Amino acid sequence: MSSKNSFNIEVEALSSAESYTKYNDAFLDLGSDNPYYSLELLQSNQEHQELFCFYFYKDGTICALMPFNLRKIIINDADTGYFDVSSPWGYNGPLFSKQTVKEEEMAFWDAIDTWYGKNKVVSEFLRFNFEKNYLEYSGTATHTLKNVKGNVTDFEKVWANLKSNTRNQYRKAEKEGLTFEMHYKSISEEKIAHFYQLYIGTMDRREAIDSFYHSMDYFMDFCANNPNRVAIGLVYQNNIPISCELFLLSEDTMFSFLGGTNAQFFKLRPNEYLKITAMKWAKEFGLHFYMIGGGQSDGDNLYVYKKKYFPYDEDINFFTGRKIVDQDMYKKLVSVNHPNIEALPSNIAEGYFPKYRDI
Repeated sequence: MSSKNSFNIEVEALSSAESYTKYNDAFLDLGSDNPYYSLELLQSNQEHQELFCFYFYKDGTICALMPFNLRKIIINDADTGYFDVSSPWGYNGPLFSKQTVKEEEMAFWDAIDTWYGKNKVVSEFLRFNFEKNYLEYSGTATHTLKNVKGNVTDFEKVWANLKSNTRNQYRKAEKEGLTFEMHYKSISEEKIAHFYQLYIGTMDRREAIDSFYHSMDYFMDFCANNPNRVAIGLVYQNNIPISCELFLLSEDTMFSFLGGTNAQFFKLRPNEYLKITAMKWAKEFGLHFYMIGGGQSDGDNLYVYKKKYFPYDEDINFFTGRKIVDQDMYKKLVSVNHPNIEALPSNIAEGYFPKYRDI
């Protein structure tokens, strides 16, 4: 599809070897090392949706891409013939080249909205990355969560900033004889299996939603195809794996992604031992930052737990985006399950979105 000012957009399903090659080549051409755009990480086991990607060009040169899930809108078990768009799991949205300017970002969103209008897309929900790719968003971008990020280049300072009880928890783990392993680049199937059993056990304990569940093959494939972007930290007691974390790596940052702990060993403080020892590894590896993430809401217990590792570092703001493309159809879809509510609130940043999926 062509647009003015020599911009054009291409839209393709990520469903074949050729499409995978095109995606990976475009990612490399954009000069990014953001691990959240790794193709294997974007895959999903969810029904009624397919993974696509927008490719945005100026004068034949790639200047942005955006992976997205095109989801069928199913109401009362019936296919409506309409779709909505959501980001794949993680922090993504559009990936712009470092040279992209405001005019190009605005043209990107204009081209996408035009494609939505021609392809029965009713609404869009995006999880933006931490590179301010929401600035020219054509929908409603809103601050959603604070994410804890700390500088690990001076570990002595990190240690000094920890509260005394956190340092004592780490010392307790040492006295209990816990051991830590970080596996990077060549990660064996055995170590991935140790991670997986702890991760799945934690998801079961928390009664996590389906989108948090992935197969062992998903992690095997991701580790095999992204050796420079992933590491797995494991804590053992007497050779028994008791705590784990899968880290994503960029040029300067270690990101917490997924983890788990055997609840029988909580009292040994394996989580504190894992995170603090992983910080040491990151510093020695030459990384500058550790992004631990946020809670389910700002200031909740999970956020407070993560913030204790970097009490004086500035948090990073996580933004999400919401957009109603077809307002008339959005109203009709909402009215099926919610006949007595206002389908188009003045501030769509509030509450569940899209509302017709809130059943």
